[in-house]
Amino acid sequence: MINLAKFLLSEFQEDSSQKSIKFFRSRGGYGYVIWLTVILEYLKKEPIPIEALILATEKYASRRTVVDFISESTEAGYLIKKTSKNDRRKIFIEPSAITISEYSNWSNNFISNIT
Repeated sequence: MINLAKFLLSEFQEDSSQKSIKFFRSRGGYGYVIWLTVILEYLKKEPIPIEALILATEKYASRRTVVDFISESTEAGYLIKKTSKNDRRKIFIEPSAITISEYSNWSNNFISNIT
């Protein structure tokens, strides 16, 4: 348990070289929830619509804030918007290659530091 606390504390105090993680964490609770939700759904191979992300973060930020953050994330290259082939009104979000790579590095580092 001590290793976990030390690792998490150092992660927040040090300047992360993993820009996507730093970007999502810089927005407080809603950025962190969006990051982990998008990664989780990607790993489960289930597309996640923007509406689901808005609902997942409703305790932490307004609808407008989340929509703006998703747009900012796509412009920064950390998330990708994909329009549904069946219903052009539905837009799905998935992590970019850099977000996936940095999450993978972060999670491997996390696991090795807590064991």
